[in-house]
Parts: sequence; structure tokens; C-alpha cells
Amino acid sequence: MATLSVSGSATHRHRAERGVVHLTVGFDGDDREKVVRDTAAVHSRLSEQATAWRRQEAATWWSARSVTVAVETGVTTDGVDETRASSGVRFRTRAAVDVRFSDFDALASWVGDVALEPGVTVEWIEWSLSHARRPEVEKAVRVAAVADAVTRAGDYAEALGLGQPTVQSVFEPGLRPGAPGGGNPFGLARAVTTFSSGGPVTFDLHPDDIEVSAEVSADFVA
Repeated sequence: MATLSVSGSATHRHRAERGVVHLTVGFDGDDREKVVRDTAAVHSRLSEQATAWRRQEAATWWSARSVTVAVETGVTTDGVDETRASSGVRFRTRAAVDVRFSDFDALASWVGDVALEPGVTVEWIEWSLSHARRPEVEKAVRVAAVADAVTRAGDYAEALGLGQPTVQSVFEPGLRPGAPGGGNPFGLARAVTTFSSGGPVTFDLHPDDIEVSAEVSADFVA
């Protein structure tokens, strides 16, 4: 009788089902009230648009999660007498808006519009699966990883002239006794799109597939 210790892994690819647009709104200037008011006005418009997309069911969720107002001090020159400097105070605001779309045509349309909005930066788009789909996808890839381990054990047993191996134990990453650390038994990679734009824009977005992977180790006897 021999003990066979093997690993098993699997990676499945799925089309993206959600796209989260991450935006920031911000202005800089020496008039604190104007900087804050301009930021609040744009931020309010974006929030209203996000709410409208949600009501139309083109978006499934949105968040306006943070606002910062910072004071920046420094030394400036008047451009005429370089030896005469005066202290300057400027104000800087930033606010974030995130919107998760299920309708990618609506997403592309909105990105094209907000990319032209003064004070708005489209930071990145994060592509993912829907929350409802994830358990099914994760289960399938775990089953495939175990099947891979079974196949490997069978191959080794056949090469050694042994009978059909019988599983004794299966371990997720980091759970095998004596193995270092702990890990996630599967990984779900979210594709990300980053870009900058200027002028009239129409985006033709084709997100990468979402990769879902799983890994196990197992002991068999044959």
C-alpha cells in the first residue's frame, strides 16, 4: 500500500456581470467657499444621476462614501520679483461616488458623459460577477479542483502499478498540518479598466473575463 499526496487546481472564466464605476469629484482654489460649493454641486448632480440609474434598474447599487476638504500651504512668488515671496493658502476638496451597473451600455454612456464634467475624474472601472452568481461559480471551481486531484492520484497509481486510489483527506490551502500560514481556497479576480479622456467621447468597453480559481491538496492510498 502506498500513500499518494497530490494537489488539485482549477480555473474557470466567466463573462463580467457587473461594472463598478469609481469616480472622484474635486476642485482646488484659494476661495474655500467656492471650492466647497463647486464640489458639492457636482457631487449632488452625480448622486442624482446614480439614483436615476438605480430606479431604471440599469444600476444595482451606488455609494457616495467620502468627502475631504484639505488646506494646503506653501510659498509662492509673484513672478516679477523672484526674491519677494509670500505665503499662500489653497483649498482642495475630494468626494467619491461609486456606481455598480448591470447594464453595460448604460455604464458606457454615463462614463462618456461624466468624463466631460468639470472636476470629475473617472478613476477606474471594476468588473465582477453578481453577488447571486458567486456561490454557484465558487462551488463549481472547488468541485473541479477536487476532480483534478483525483485524476492526478489515479495517474500516479497507474504509473506505479497500483489499484484505484482511495481518498483519505482533502485540505484547503494552509489547512494541511504543518503547512505554513492560511489561505483562501479559491480566488476571484476582478478585471479593472483604467483610462483618461478629453473631448467628445464614446467608450466601447469590452471587459476581460473574470477568473475564478480554486486549489486543494489531498492524500490517497492505493
